[in-house]
Order: sequence, then C-alpha cells, then structure tokens
Amino acid sequence: MHAGITFRQIEAFYWIARSGSFSEAARSLNATQPGISNRIRELETLLNVRLFERGGRAVRLTPEGRQLQGLAEQMVALGHDFVARSGASAGVAGVMRIGAADTVALTWLPRLVAELSRRYPRLAVELSVELSVHLRDRLAEGELDIAFLVGTAPGPEFEEIPLGQVRNAWMAPRALGLGGRRIEATELAQHAILTHSRGSHLHRIVRQWFLRAGIRDIRIHGCNSLATMIEMTVAGLGVSLLSPALVRQRHGDVLDVLDVDAPVAPTRFACIHAAQGPAAVNAAIVDIARRETERESCFEPWA
Repeated sequence: MHAGITFRQIEAFYWIARSGSFSEAARSLNATQPGISNRIRELETLLNVRLFERGGRAVRLTPEGRQLQGLAEQMVALGHDFVARSGASAGVAGVMRIGAADTVALTWLPRLVAELSRRYPRLAVELSVELSVHLRDRLAEGELDIAFLVGTAPGPEFEEIPLGQVRNAWMAPRALGLGGRRIEATELAQHAILTHSRGSHLHRIVRQWFLRAGIRDIRIHGCNSLATMIEMTVAGLGVSLLSPALVRQRHGDVLDVLDVDAPVAPTRFACIHAAQGPAAVNAAIVDIARRETERESCFEPWA
C-alpha cells in the first residue's frame, strides 16, 4: 500500500461510496462523523484527487472516485477475509445487507441471523424482506450484499448457489367446498385469486396456469406479503397457490389442498451475492442457509 494510506481510510471511502452518506459510514464503522471526514481529507491529500462531490446532505462520487470504488471494495473484502480466516471472526465488523423472499423470512431467516450474531458479534445486519423481483434489482444496484430469492443472478459478477425448492398447490378454505373432488380451472376462476403483486414470480405462474386452460378473465387480489396471503385465504377471501407444508406449520390443517388437473412446478430458491464480496462471511452465510433450508419441512432439494 502507498506510504501513508491506511486501511481505515480505504474503509471510510468504501462505506461513504456504498451508503452515500458520511454519517451512515460513521455509524457502520462505529466512528464519529468528524473522524470519517478527516480520513477522507487525508486520503484525498495523499492521492491528490477529490473523491466526493459534497452538496448539502447529498454525497456523490467524482469520476476519480468511481474509478477507485471497485478497488476499494476488493480491499475491504480482503480485509474481512484476512480477519475471518485467521480465526478471529469476532473482529469482523460493519453492516451486512441481507435480502430475503418472504418464504425464507417466514421459516429459517431468524435462525440465520441468530447464528450470524453468534459468529460475528460486531457485525450488524440490515434485513429487507421483499418480492424476489425487487431483491434481484437491489442486488444489481449494489443495495444488497446477499439475497435469498426466486430467480437467477442479475449478472456474471454474482455467485448463485442453489438452496432448495418449495412445492406449491392450490389451497382453499373449507367453507368454499372445493376439497375432496377434482376441480377444473373454470370452477377455480369463479373465486377470487389471492397471490403476490403484479410482476412477481407467483403472479406470473398463476396467470400462466389459467392461460394454459384457456382462461383470461380472473379476479386477482395481489399483495406483497406471503403471510398476508395466507391469512386472507384462511379468512375465506379466496383461493391461493401456497406451500401446504408452510400453511400447516403456521395454521395447522385449516385449508383444503385442491385436486386439479395441472400441477404447478416447484419454486426454486437460490442464494445470490456479489462475487467480490467478503468471501469468508459470504461462505458462512451460505453454509448456514443451506443447513437451515434442509431443516425446513416446506423445502426440498432441487429436482
């Protein structure tokens, strides 16, 4: 490293570039904002370049700063790995931004966070529970470090690790009288369909299922919460495409699994993270996620 440049200065640059804020960088590094500002001034003096444009609360990278951002990310990742691989995992600090689809959030995500806290007591976790389509976009924009979602990586600069699949089935409240007999798509279409919001994987699967039966006119109630979908179905507001194992885990045997002509393909979940992230921490998260996925009754290995 260039004489005079310190890892603390690189860390400050990395966190400001990542968060767009001196105060957020200070919080992530457990430092004061004046201290972070001093590190950047020292770094800019040593490099003889201006790294950030400062305008009110907004902080933007200069062209020179953008050229150095990728290198800073690599250096910070190497710093994390240096500490983690030495066996001193308690020294790993900072913020890990984790995204999760709500199937994961409703099952093993709390156990993953608990295990991370045990292994890395100085590592803070920021959770985002959203539809997979939004998680994928946030990964691509650099707003998340790692995510558990349905779908593929946003680009070749990301690692994609299969976790497991969830089998879904059409389910309905007993009061609708749809259980215990073969149900045609035309009869199912007479009821409100409860599913995820437009643009989501599940919304697309529902549309395609009815289209294959030649049905276009269906009434869909969309929402971005799987827990809400389950509650609304239990309340008798319509039929849903759900995981029977997950519903039984949360509510017992209160919904009928419907016998339909065309089954629905399982939903595949993957763990995706940037290839240049902190390798040791990412590997630990993947290891925990795989173990916890195997423990869940609603998940099974990819077919």
